[in-house]
Parts: sequence; C-alpha cells; structure tokens
Amino acid sequence: MKRKIRSALSGLLISLFFLLSTSSHYARASSSDIYHPYGYFIHPYPNIVLKPGDIIVGHYPGQEYTVVGYWSHAGILYKYDPTIGDWLVVEALYEGVTVNTLREFMSRYSAVIILRVYGVSDTQAANAARWAYSKLGYPYDYNGYYKQVYGPSYYCSELVWAAYMATTGVDIDAYYWLPQNWYGVLPGEIVADSDTYAVWYSNLEG
Repeated sequence: MKRKIRSALSGLLISLFFLLSTSSHYARASSSDIYHPYGYFIHPYPNIVLKPGDIIVGHYPGQEYTVVGYWSHAGILYKYDPTIGDWLVVEALYEGVTVNTLREFMSRYSAVIILRVYGVSDTQAANAARWAYSKLGYPYDYNGYYKQVYGPSYYCSELVWAAYMATTGVDIDAYYWLPQNWYGVLPGEIVADSDTYAVWYSNLEG
C-alpha cells in the first residue's frame, strides 16, 4: 500500500514539475552560465519576414536594477544561414563583438522586441548589418557613459547605434543626454527612439 502511495505521489510530482516548466516557458540552466542566469527562455520563432539590419532587443527579468530601464541588451540581424536554419545576430558581449543565432539570443531573455528604422531602405539596413559584422572581434566597451561611431571597442547598444549612424546617418539614440548614463546609448533608448518601430514582440512574463 505504501509503495502504491509513493508511486502515485512520485507521478503527481513529475506531472506538476512538467506543468510548471511548460507554463513558465523556460527550461532550467546552470547558475554558472552568465548568459542564462534565469534559464533558457522558449519564445515562439518570429512569424514575420525578417531582414538584415533588423534590431533585436531583450529584457532580463530583474536586470532593470543593473541596467537603466526595462531593456537589457541589443543586437542586429546580419543574415539568414540556411545551413543551420536560423538568423545570425551580431552583438557585443563581454567577450567582445561576436555572432550568435537568433534562437540563442532570444533564449536569454524573458521579453524580446524586433525593431526597424523609419525611412531606411532594405539595402541601407543590410549595410548597417554588414558594418556591425565588420567589427567582429572588437573588444567590449565598459564605458557605457559615452558612445562613439568609430571606436576601438563597443558595448551592445553602442554597436547597433554606431552601425546605423555610420551607414545611414540616422541617430537612433532617443535621448542625447541622460543623468543616468550621460552621453551613452541604452538599449531602451533605441526602443524609445522616434526613428524606430516594432515589427515583432514576445513577452513570456505575461
């Protein structure tokens, strides 16, 4: 009898764990993984036609306490790779400017938004993406209080902002100066800028 009760309880716990894990839309990750501190978030793949130069911005839950504003990180879509069936995203991480897949990028964030820039042609947007890709291997810029188009290093939103400034002249930094970050550019400023607009959004926090 006790064995049956234990078996039933075990089955109930397994079912409960499965229900909780699927309803929260993320799988557990190692706490030592600095890019997935909250697990791997499972977003639906964007159901729109994506383009080179699309800007992707993500939100870490709770990171508004370390990064000013809701949005935490930004990257730029470079090109679609048919061999892996996914888009490549150029982004500046702590190890420097690098390329990751769109699925990997989205898996780090509980909310993701994809933006485009008003008045910019597909060709111009693709040029911005190629410009960002040309900075592959550049080190990470730890000075978030300033930004420069042609610098020796880049932080995430600085790279995206610089790519569009260098190739189109469009300034996607919503605020020239903020008390919180002086003359830098935050991911949230790119989202808030009047030159950008959203084409896709996913939020697993509800």
